[in-house]
Amino acid sequence: MGGMIFISEVFAKEAMMKEFSEAQKEWSRAIPVWIYFVFGISVLSGLAGSITLLKRRRTAILFYVVSCVTVLVQMSYTMLIAGGLKVMGPSGAIMPAIVVILSITWLTAAKYSSQKGLLHPS
Repeated sequence: MGGMIFISEVFAKEAMMKEFSEAQKEWSRAIPVWIYFVFGISVLSGLAGSITLLKRRRTAILFYVVSCVTVLVQMSYTMLIAGGLKVMGPSGAIMPAIVVILSITWLTAAKYSSQKGLLHPS
């Protein structure tokens, strides 16, 4: 899901914004390129974490830590620092909140699995 959203935001941003207000379009266009780099890292590290967790490898924890940190950086910047909450309104915070909660949940699940001896050294 994150990969699809990333591709849409990077390659079809204008099409995604057709129903935005002018203020929302201006805000979206002002998001710096480095945020998309962070977004890409969060998606790829989350995917790598999922794959390594399925393979029962402890490196899943490292991948999920990277994913969680990059998710927090991205969401903090876009929603708080860049003013996304103000422009998008409270309903615009739903998806970012879900993403943060899921990234923390996956990291917690990987740590729990490791503590229970379910993960093997990489």
